[in-house]
Amino acid sequence: MADKYFRYVWIFVAVAAVLFGMSVYRQYNSDAGKIRGQYAFAQTRDNIKLLQHIKMTTPESGEVNLEFADGDWRFKEAKGYFINVNRLADFYAMVNSALIETVNPAAKETLEKQNLTPETGTVVITYDNTGNVLDEMIIGKRYDDDSVYAYSEKNKGYYYIIGPVGAFAGGARDWIPYPLLSIDGGRIRRMILRGHLFEGEKLEQLMQSSFNMQRALGVLSFIGYDGVSLKSDLAEDKYADIKPRTLDIVMDNGLIYAFEIYEIEDLYWLGITLKVDKISRKGVASFVKQNQKYFADWLFLMDTRQGRTLYKM
Repeated sequence: MADKYFRYVWIFVAVAAVLFGMSVYRQYNSDAGKIRGQYAFAQTRDNIKLLQHIKMTTPESGEVNLEFADGDWRFKEAKGYFINVNRLADFYAMVNSALIETVNPAAKETLEKQNLTPETGTVVITYDNTGNVLDEMIIGKRYDDDSVYAYSEKNKGYYYIIGPVGAFAGGARDWIPYPLLSIDGGRIRRMILRGHLFEGEKLEQLMQSSFNMQRALGVLSFIGYDGVSLKSDLAEDKYADIKPRTLDIVMDNGLIYAFEIYEIEDLYWLGITLKVDKISRKGVASFVKQNQKYFADWLFLMDTRQGRTLYKM
């Protein structure tokens, strides 16, 4: 008799477990159905005009803060320098388009294996103009060419896939405008190097016969940099009396790049001023006016090889 009741208890437990599992499955599917198709950054998308601060944290780069002030987006950790507008466009495209694509029991185990945490993924937090959080997301590895694994506590802690995300990247280096400059050597008409003028045949001969000049032209074609500093910072410290090497480059349209290259404790810093030649094409003056802000107050830490090449010309 006892065995009979014992069997009834096990049957009851088994049926209850099945019913409970079905309930959880239906609830999960129900919740998942509500989430699937939502915009991943819904609050940011709906309040895009109020977006004023983007904070990203990656295991490789640490914390990156982009802040909108006085009509420009700036990179807080890079002395408040201007950010890469192409990366900003990628971010806005993601915010406006990325949908939650996959939330279902079949994918749950695969998604959870991504182990997305603040220590393993890119944490993206957006804030409005009052400092309130709009959205918070952990973005993980690529799922395919245009989608990524993601995690958000807001949506009941689900793991899911969002897309399209385009070329979005959260690393610090991706948000620095790069390259700094790209100057076509074939369009250079005059160079003033340490007070000596080279133009016409003299410039052509220098370009063709000088190995150092050829190396310098290679640097000018793609000037990179590893950091930025305010000129005022240099003026206030012990390096204020260091004299730079100078190089003025006059282009065929009348645009002048005036370089100052500083050697400070085996590091090379580049200062740039944009000028207009007496004879210049239409539009050059307005170009200088619009773009001088990217150079006027700044010094750029050059790659050592590139900096040494320009400094020793």
